[in-house]
Amino acid sequence: MKLSSTHGKGSASRVVPMKGHRSAKGGNRVAFVIDDMGYDVSILEEILAIDVPITISILPHLPYSVTVAREAHRSGREVLLHLPMEPYGYPERRPGNGALLLRMDDNELVNQLEEDIRSVPHISGVNNHMGSRFMEDKEKVTLVLQYLKKKDLFFLDSLTTKDSKGLLVAGRIGLPHAGRDIFLDNDCDFEEAVDILHHIVEKKDLWKTIIIIGHSHESTVRAIGEARSLFRDNDIRIVPLSDLIE
Repeated sequence: MKLSSTHGKGSASRVVPMKGHRSAKGGNRVAFVIDDMGYDVSILEEILAIDVPITISILPHLPYSVTVAREAHRSGREVLLHLPMEPYGYPERRPGNGALLLRMDDNELVNQLEEDIRSVPHISGVNNHMGSRFMEDKEKVTLVLQYLKKKDLFFLDSLTTKDSKGLLVAGRIGLPHAGRDIFLDNDCDFEEAVDILHHIVEKKDLWKTIIIIGHSHESTVRAIGEARSLFRDNDIRIVPLSDLIE
């Protein structure tokens, strides 16, 4: 199921079902990933209070990256590295500290990737932050994903570009992976996020699994909390992201 193909672009209200989407085992299952964590700890407390297995994706080298990772792990939540990558519009659009850039040679990329991985403890996988330009470079993507495979980490392609090579390369090299289906909060609007979640439930006969990425906004977390009982009443299970990785 797709609502939009790029972060911050596309319609966030039209659901288009995907055919042959992941395994049908276990009925309807949804994984929520909250990106851009690490700036503070207050939003993590709100996420943990919902008491569902939301996956926490943490930017490297932020003031609270380590604290959030440790607390999320201690609370039984899955932790990802939210890996910054070069977007279109760089350097005006800046992906943040620890970014992988196209101008880097292989050694520079691996060294930066190692630093980023070390900066966020307890990770089981990685998803890209921005990266609309980087993820279109097959050679660079292959280098990064091969290193993730070496480290026994899976990859979630945030699909910030329709021309991403992430899923293609991951499948070719045998790296466990999945792709994002929905961006929940393109406009940081609570009512819109709730409408999207209700629409997912209404269309549950058209899908088996969905991966939803939201961001560290109070409105997003509140919308997920509001939808929890709706999902439960419709036999839709919220699961850790790793349950939907193939």
